[in-house]
Amino acid sequence: MSEIDLISSLLDKVAKKQRVDTVPQRLDEMLQILDSWEDSGADDDSRAAALASLGSKLEAVGVAQGESSTARELESSVRKLGKAVCKAMPQPTLPDVPLDDGALVQVLYVHMLCAGRFDVALALEREAADAIAAPTLQLRAPLEALHAALSALRARDLSPALAWAADHRERLEALGSRLPFLLARLAFVSHLEKGETLAALALARERLLPLALGEGCRSPRGKIELSATVLRGAAAGECAHGIAAVRSLMGSLAFAPALRGSRYEWLLEPSLAEEACEALTCEALAALGLPRGSALSSCVAAGEAVLPRLVKLSSLLGPKFVDVWRSGGELPVELELPPTHRMHHSIFACPVSKEPTTPGNPPMLLPCGHVLALGSLTKLARGSRTVRFKCPYCPAEATTAMAKVLHL
Repeated sequence: MSEIDLISSLLDKVAKKQRVDTVPQRLDEMLQILDSWEDSGADDDSRAAALASLGSKLEAVGVAQGESSTARELESSVRKLGKAVCKAMPQPTLPDVPLDDGALVQVLYVHMLCAGRFDVALALEREAADAIAAPTLQLRAPLEALHAALSALRARDLSPALAWAADHRERLEALGSRLPFLLARLAFVSHLEKGETLAALALARERLLPLALGEGCRSPRGKIELSATVLRGAAAGECAHGIAAVRSLMGSLAFAPALRGSRYEWLLEPSLAEEACEALTCEALAALGLPRGSALSSCVAAGEAVLPRLVKLSSLLGPKFVDVWRSGGELPVELELPPTHRMHHSIFACPVSKEPTTPGNPPMLLPCGHVLALGSLTKLARGSRTVRFKCPYCPAEATTAMAKVLHL
């Protein structure tokens, strides 16, 4: 039997031991015995005999014995599984990385808030309040409101989400967010399900169409003009996608309220509400200055991606691996993160020198759009600010004076 097969069989045993737990059933039996027992109300001797009989029946159920034996068997299975995993997996000589306890508590706190685990966040507040900064503590109230709005939105209650969008209307308009349009589309579908075609038509004219037209199709006076000329121009220009979406919704008016079974049944799919939930989450977190994914989830995903390569490198270098790591203060090799987490990488490595940039050696943007470290530019220009040199990645020429510092 291979090591993987052994681990798989041990996992099955642990799962079976968990399912064999009979304590809940035995407790139910005890409750039934207690419910069926009645005090006869006779003399003390008879009552003592009845109580002794009741005690014997309860002891016969054997909750304590069953609980202890089940726990011992489960603990033994888990211990064997742990030993098998340790034997099958290599033991890398990775160095111990010191962590700031205060920063770790804050990261955990924000992660629990973003995940909606407010019970755990409150427990952290009680036990480690001194380690959590006051601005971080202030995130709890808006994130509680966000998760309440998300729960309501999944239950087809648009009121909290619409209220949030109304409070942040100027910001959403400035960013060109799709959230107002997605919420208006859900409200439109809600009217159709109720057979309120006139209300749906009014909503389409007052909300959906202006949102689809957007700022790019406003009149010189700053008002939305819904004339045929404006609509034809919008359909052929930058608002074409929004106009096409509104036209598709208009066709569903003919099938209201019997959308199910029609070609517009897709309007009832849960994916429309999930799309609005995703947009609401992104906008709310951005308004609070938080990324879409928490720092903890990003670290776990990055570690999961690079740990196999680090383990392999550790087995090749042996004890030298720890010395190389500690001497440079960084990973000894360049590792690729998953595409979804590359936006969190705040250190730019020069593609020419392969060295990370620093405040003394910042990243420089060339006119052609490529970015190099200042040290690499200085070497290419031979120390001059006016000598023209060719970009290493395209035929364009530039000088050090033409490059601009990038602030990451």
